[in-house]
Amino acid sequence: MTMALIKKIFLVSGIVLCFVVILLSSIGVYLYDHPDRVKPMIERSLSNSTGVSCSIETLSYTLKPLVLEAKGVLFKPLKPRQSFSMEIPFIRADMAVKGPWGNRSLILENIRIKGLYLDFYPGWLSSPDILPMKKSPSFLGGVARAFIGLFLFRDIRFQSGELLDGSISAAAGNLTIRADGIHGIAGADKLLSLSFALNVENSIRNMNFTAPNVNILFDKTFDISHLKFDGTLQSQQMRVKGPELGIQRVDVGSKFTYVHSHKNFKFEDLKARFKDIAFSPDVKKTGSLPVSVTAAELLTVETGLTYDMNRQKITFAPLKLHVGGLSMMEKKTKPLSPLDINVRAREISSRYPEIEITDLTAQIPEAKINTVNQVISIGDIRVHIPDGRIDVENKSVILPETRFEALGLKNILLSVRLKKHHLNVAVKGENNGPWKIQANLSFNDLVFQNKNGSIMGENIFLKTGVDSVVDLKHSRITFSAGLDAKTGEALYDRYYLNLKKHPIVTSCNGFWDLKKRLLGLSGLRFDLTGILPLKIQGYLKQDTSKADVDFTATLPQTPVKPIFKYFLQEPYKTEKPFLASLETKGTLSGEFKLKKFQDTWEVKGRIGWLEGFLSLPEKGISLKGIHLDMPVWFRTGLTNVPVKTLKGRLKFQSVMAPLLPEQPLNLPLDSGPNRMSVESQTVIKVPGGDLRFGFVHANNLFGPDFSVQTRLSFDKINLQPLLSRIWTRPLKGSLIGVLDPVRYENHTVTSRGELKAKVFGGRITLSDLGASGIFTLAPVFKFNAKWKNLLLSEMTTDTAFGKIDGVLEGELRNVEMAYGQPQRFNLLLETVRKKGVPQKISIKAVENIAQIGGGQSPFMGLAGAFASFFKTFPYEKIGIRASLENDVFKVNGTIREGDTEYLVKRGGFSGVNIINQNPDNRISFKDMVSRIKRIGAGGGPVVK
Repeated sequence: MTMALIKKIFLVSGIVLCFVVILLSSIGVYLYDHPDRVKPMIERSLSNSTGVSCSIETLSYTLKPLVLEAKGVLFKPLKPRQSFSMEIPFIRADMAVKGPWGNRSLILENIRIKGLYLDFYPGWLSSPDILPMKKSPSFLGGVARAFIGLFLFRDIRFQSGELLDGSISAAAGNLTIRADGIHGIAGADKLLSLSFALNVENSIRNMNFTAPNVNILFDKTFDISHLKFDGTLQSQQMRVKGPELGIQRVDVGSKFTYVHSHKNFKFEDLKARFKDIAFSPDVKKTGSLPVSVTAAELLTVETGLTYDMNRQKITFAPLKLHVGGLSMMEKKTKPLSPLDINVRAREISSRYPEIEITDLTAQIPEAKINTVNQVISIGDIRVHIPDGRIDVENKSVILPETRFEALGLKNILLSVRLKKHHLNVAVKGENNGPWKIQANLSFNDLVFQNKNGSIMGENIFLKTGVDSVVDLKHSRITFSAGLDAKTGEALYDRYYLNLKKHPIVTSCNGFWDLKKRLLGLSGLRFDLTGILPLKIQGYLKQDTSKADVDFTATLPQTPVKPIFKYFLQEPYKTEKPFLASLETKGTLSGEFKLKKFQDTWEVKGRIGWLEGFLSLPEKGISLKGIHLDMPVWFRTGLTNVPVKTLKGRLKFQSVMAPLLPEQPLNLPLDSGPNRMSVESQTVIKVPGGDLRFGFVHANNLFGPDFSVQTRLSFDKINLQPLLSRIWTRPLKGSLIGVLDPVRYENHTVTSRGELKAKVFGGRITLSDLGASGIFTLAPVFKFNAKWKNLLLSEMTTDTAFGKIDGVLEGELRNVEMAYGQPQRFNLLLETVRKKGVPQKISIKAVENIAQIGGGQSPFMGLAGAFASFFKTFPYEKIGIRASLENDVFKVNGTIREGDTEYLVKRGGFSGVNIINQNPDNRISFKDMVSRIKRIGAGGGPVVK
């Protein structure tokens, strides 16, 4: 290349460079003289870089010196529900560019911001535009960035400035966060610092957190290429207030770093101290024990904390925690011995729902238990967890190898696996004993209550003790334990117990074989003193796929009256008033075996009642000389497999009940799985004859589909003694019939068959006898009846109704009786002609039929004078149809001629017609009963 060509290139380059310089200078001079042209450019630039709308009310600047001033700077979301908005009423800054070419810095001096109001909207934590991620620059953008870095500045340095009266508010779920009184300042001789007051509220939990003095000290240099903050955080005298938790003072200090490109917060040397903490759970809401926690200096924490926003993961590494003076109290006047707890962990990390633990050690230097007479020291307790995992959502805990030391036990390794409701614990050890363990614990004035108040206790004194021998070499633990509750009051559902009158005393001896997974109880005694003593012994063996259970429970001979009073009479007498007057005597005993094999549970045993007595005086019921030997057999799974039944017997020396003569009773009992039967025939003496029960089978005794089936026969029972209370005149007749089967199921009794009564010269047939709502407050009895060839003269002679001669037929269908009176029926009464039987009706009967029908007496005025010459009148037919439904009673005649409806149609000139003058007449059944009572009392007719 010749020298002339080189000179030409330099000449052209110089001319182009001069032109560029002249052009840029011209643009700069124009923009300097026209700041209104610059403001839209800055607004668009800020809008593009932040992703929100930017507006500036006024903008001014000078070049010598370089000063920028703006008012009314406002950032607003471009779209609904974007993350934040910000307003700066006034900002002013002095600027300068310093340093060598290619490594120059933009120096911001004397920055003054008056007011900064920043609002984060709900959802800001998950919003992608809260702080936009750095994007890869375009080619031109890269050239421009390189140009600015080379010729203008590469980073920004804050030299000095001040922020006055700022505030930030944010909402996140149930939380509201507000920082007020924000003051920031930076100078040539000190770092950038911020101070403000912080308030956080949780509306659901009614919790409040206040930090009146938060101080943050930043590194004053920001990298223009990477958004990064460094600094330290300090806050003192923070407080937490809530309905159950209160912390009077919290102090925190830490170094921190935030790198936006990684979305990573990191706190180093984080130290926190919590003082004057009080925790008192709401027993009614939580159902927990009423134990409060207080301490003068409860908790100090030293750790390093990292929060990865991309992975939503928090890591504490390392962690050092100290609990000093932990005091748990049953009541404010009953503190337990204070505890110190030390915890260290190499790392604890959490990413919902999992928590991972690495190398955690916990130590309680000394634990004490206060008893009534002494203080028991448990000594040093240590737990080491090399690694573990907790899944909050799946409710699982995996601790594969946990080392435990306490009470002289060392080198014990526990493997714990909990998944939902399944817990597996494996124990291994070195230098495995045997060790002897003794412990005693007592509680004074213990109070507890569950959420709905069905379980509660008050002023209870509870004392427990355990003696145990642990022999891990042979994988065996033997133990004896006891519990006494001798004062206070307790309530379970509707069962109330005064522990001073009836203390609870329990004791237990047994062993646990770890290899065989076998639990054995040689003697478990539960004594509700003066009411119910129980003894239990047996074993529980847990294999990998099944569990075998074999326990025996024994109730020694015990007076039945206290058991009846506390478990039946007192809890249920309001619901069943008859229990209040029920009297019992005798002794009760029992023995039961509980077994589980494969997938089947089985309970077999016997209940005995000797010299028993049961009486309901107001009902006229009395059972004397009761001797009960009743087998009980409960089994799950298949119960219809043929088995040899258990034999028993129920005997009564004397049975007295309404309508029954006093008599003895002897019932042999046969019991199989979930069923019981009486196979022999049972004869019950009733007035006028015998009532015979065939077999009695009771099935599904312990389930909701419990049922009983039997056969019932009446062997020509004389009706006169049986009906003597409701029919006082001489009555000739008998009752025969068979009901087979008679079945009880779902509170309902049904039957098939008929009962036939030969009476009044004819026959009455009863069928479909049954009842519903048995054992409820309002049982309903049901039946149908038909009659044929009944002689009215035998039914009505010498009655208040009046005499009628003739033959009656008819039926009574769909009868329902409740509370001792009908609530539904359909009735048909009609006379039929029969040779040799006259059809006559007395004046009194005529008036009473008219009265029942709701009409007036036909013997009024002249008719009454004419009727005085006769005692009876002939009739052709009597026909009455009546119904009762929903307390509405209706009476109609069955004889119609044209538009006239007759109840009684006369026979001959001297006869009397009884006309139903109002066929649609309806009255309440209560009024009808009143009419019938007036007839029985001899009252006059009702005239309408």
